[in-house]
Amino acid sequence: MSQTKRMIKHSSIYAVGNFSRQIVGFLMLPVYTRYLEPADYGVVGLLIFMVSLIEILFGARLFQAVPKFYYEQKNKDDSHSVISTAFLLTSAISVVSVLAVIVFRDSVSAVMFGSAKYSLVVAIFSVMILTHALENYSLGYIRIQKRPWLFVGASSVKLVLQLGMNVWLVVFLEWGVMGVALANAVASVVFTAGMTVYTLRNTGIDFSRAMAKKMLIFSWPIWLSGMAGLYIGSSNRYFLRIFSSLDDVGLFELAAKFGTIISLLVWTPFAQYWQVERFDLYHQANPLPIYQSVFKMISTLLVIAGLGIAIFSAPVIRIMAAPEFYPAAKAVPFLVFAGVFHCFTIFNNFSFLVKEKTSWMTFNSYATAVVVSIFYFVLIPAYGFVGAAQALMLAHLVQFLLSHFMAKRSYDMGISLRPIALYLCVSVAALSFTYNRDFDGLLADIGARMAVYVVACMLVGAYVLSHAGIREYLSGLWHRKLGSQQL
Repeated sequence: MSQTKRMIKHSSIYAVGNFSRQIVGFLMLPVYTRYLEPADYGVVGLLIFMVSLIEILFGARLFQAVPKFYYEQKNKDDSHSVISTAFLLTSAISVVSVLAVIVFRDSVSAVMFGSAKYSLVVAIFSVMILTHALENYSLGYIRIQKRPWLFVGASSVKLVLQLGMNVWLVVFLEWGVMGVALANAVASVVFTAGMTVYTLRNTGIDFSRAMAKKMLIFSWPIWLSGMAGLYIGSSNRYFLRIFSSLDDVGLFELAAKFGTIISLLVWTPFAQYWQVERFDLYHQANPLPIYQSVFKMISTLLVIAGLGIAIFSAPVIRIMAAPEFYPAAKAVPFLVFAGVFHCFTIFNNFSFLVKEKTSWMTFNSYATAVVVSIFYFVLIPAYGFVGAAQALMLAHLVQFLLSHFMAKRSYDMGISLRPIALYLCVSVAALSFTYNRDFDGLLADIGARMAVYVVACMLVGAYVLSHAGIREYLSGLWHRKLGSQQL
C-alpha cells in the first residue's frame, strides 16, 4: 500500500509539471486556429514529424538505458557517470544532425512540403533536435532524484517562456508558421540551457567509453523499434499530404492534440514515476502482484479518461476553434483509443527491457508498421484524415495484442486481458450514442454527453468493485477513516 500511495502521490505531482510543460499547445489552440489556416497548422505538424524522425535516425537517444544502468551501479559516482556519458554522447551526435539539416534545409523542405518555401522554418525548428534530448535527460535526472516538486517548478518556467514567445510572435507580430517555429525554438534553447547547467553541476562531467558502449548496445534495438513507432504514429501526416491535402494534415493535427491528452494527463505522469521505479521493484522479492495491481489501476484510469476525451471533444472544439476546424472532432475518438492501446504496449515492453530482449520490441514494432501501412493505403485515400485515425487505432490494437502474448514468453507479469475487453465494450457502446452527433444546442449537447459518460463510468466502476480484493481494500480505508475520527 505504501508503494501504491507513493506512486499516486508522485504521479500526481508529475502530472502538474508535465501539464505545465506541454499545455501550451492547448492554450494556444484558439490562437492557432484563428491566426493559422488548416494548411499552416499542417505545416507545423510536419515540422514536428521531421524533428522526431531525425531524432530517432541520428540522435543517439539513450533514454531507456539511463535508468536501467543508473540503478545497476555500485556507487554514486558511477551512477552520475551514466547521466553525463549519455549527455555528452547525445549532444555531440545531435549537434552534427542539426548542422546537417541547416546546410541541406532547401532539400529537406522540398521533401517534406514539396517546395523550398519553408527552408528557413526547417532550419529554425531543427534546433530542437538537440534541445529536446538534453531537456529529457535533465528532467529524467530529476525523476531519478525523486524531486517531483522541482520537476513542477522547471516545467512551469518552460510554460511561461513558451506562452510569452508564442503570444508575442504569433498574435502581436502575426508571423504565422515562422512565429510558431521561432517561439518554440527560443523557449526550448533557454530552458534547456538552464536544465543542462543544473544536471551537470550535480553529476559532474565524466565520459565513460565502456558505459557508452553498453548503453549503445542496449539501445540500438530500441532505436530500430522507435523508427517503426514513429512511422506508425506520425507518417500519416506525410501520407495525408500526398494522398489528400495540407488542410487534412491540419485537421488531423488538431484532432491529435486531443488524442494526446490521455498521455499528457494520465500516462506520462504515471510513466515518469513508473519508468524508474519498475526496475527498482524488479530487484525486490515477489514484485508480480505489484505489477498486476499497477496495470489494473492505470488501465482503468486510461479508459475512463480516454472515453471522456472522446465524448466531449466535439463541443470543446466548437468552443475553442474556428469553424473550418470543426470536422477534426470526427477523428478524435479513434486517436484517443490509439493512444490507450499504445500505453498498454509500453507497459508490456518492460518484460523485454528487464530481460534485455529489446529485439522483440523491434520485431513487434516492424510487424505493426506493416499492418498500419496496409491500413493507411486503404483508409486514407477513402476517408482522408478520419481514415488515418482509424488506421492508427487498429494498428496500435494489433501492436498491444502482439506485445501482450510475446511478453509472457520473456517475463510474465500475469496481466489479464479480460478487464480490457469489458472496458472496450462499454466504450464502444457509449461512443455509438455520441459520435458525430449534435444534440440541438451546445448546452443540450454537453448534457446528453455527460449522461452517457456517467452511465459508462458507473458500469466500469461496478466491474472494478466486483473484485473482492478491491472491496476489502476500500473497506479497510473506510474503517481506518472512521477509527481516526473516533480518536
